[in-house]
Amino acid sequence: MSPLPQPFFRCCARLGWLVLPLAAWPLARGGEAYFTGFENFAAGDDKIIGTDSWVGSHPGAKLHGVMSEAEHGVLGIGNAAFIGGFATSTTNPDTSTSKTVHIRRPVNLDPLALNEEVATFSVVFGIKDSSSASLIGGSNPARYKRDNFEFLIYNQTGYLLAGVQFDNTTLDTTVTPNLPRRLIYRVAWNASSAAFQYVLSAYTFLPETLETLQFMINYRTNLWTATLSDVPIFQDLPFYSGPQTKNLGSIMVKMGVTNSTYNPTTKVTTLLPGDNYLMFDDYTVRTDAVNTTLTVSKTCTGTPILTWNEDADYTYQVQYSSDYRTWQTDLAGASHQAALTGMATFADPTTPVAARRYYRVKRSYP
Repeated sequence: MSPLPQPFFRCCARLGWLVLPLAAWPLARGGEAYFTGFENFAAGDDKIIGTDSWVGSHPGAKLHGVMSEAEHGVLGIGNAAFIGGFATSTTNPDTSTSKTVHIRRPVNLDPLALNEEVATFSVVFGIKDSSSASLIGGSNPARYKRDNFEFLIYNQTGYLLAGVQFDNTTLDTTVTPNLPRRLIYRVAWNASSAAFQYVLSAYTFLPETLETLQFMINYRTNLWTATLSDVPIFQDLPFYSGPQTKNLGSIMVKMGVTNSTYNPTTKVTTLLPGDNYLMFDDYTVRTDAVNTTLTVSKTCTGTPILTWNEDADYTYQVQYSSDYRTWQTDLAGASHQAALTGMATFADPTTPVAARRYYRVKRSYP
């Protein structure tokens, strides 16, 4: 971010931000592993690395930091972190040819060892597009320098496991001026090629709009789901099938810089980012055990209807008892393996149903 005062980052430039209601994700028992709303961070460029155990790349380059509410202009949220926003060149601090800038906060958890197999990550974020300050040449917004932004999941030894990319560089050539298509990709391990690939989703993100991104990762079933403001980007897909250990090290916030130069003599890579940036707040990581809640109702004819929430790949067995001590498992169709995470229903086929009958649902690990 360029030094203040800078109108692009002042309150008047933030009047275009739209704030959507935060997503609500039902959580079981478990605990919050980490949360920050960045209120205890000093505002300014380069103020996130070194605070509250945050680490990252390119210190001193003004490409990440913390904005006060007066600077970002979104009322009621207080401080917020950012990455990007400085449309000038910066060199990599070593001979690395990386074209990325990142920040992350290690949490170092093994959900399975905690017997809380589900890790949930949520963050409120929005992406501000580049302005004329990022112009490469001419006056067409299609010539603005733009970059991509990602939330990436790493294990405790620093290996990438999965993630989501928000593409702010691919332009829509069917409209004038050509503006970003704002595509969303899933970063997934491809076992056939033994490499990561970017899988296009069916969804796009909104410009200059604060939304809630959530990941729910089941480390036992190796399935995960991502939602954007309560809308599933994808659901119950394989999380990671590569050779590295599956645990939770950190959730990285990364900017992929599209434009750069390389000097083969000095072996120095110079990044040329646009002044687009990702702002984020309420960065939360928690772990939870899978939980099943059963409710029983009756139809007008007296048939008991059982309803419960289930998670993909677990097996669920309906059991019944007349005395709450001896449990039976012989109801037809009372056991199944869940294909998707969601709600399940079961109607007791017994005719007539006993005057007193207790029910429970037993969940088995895959």
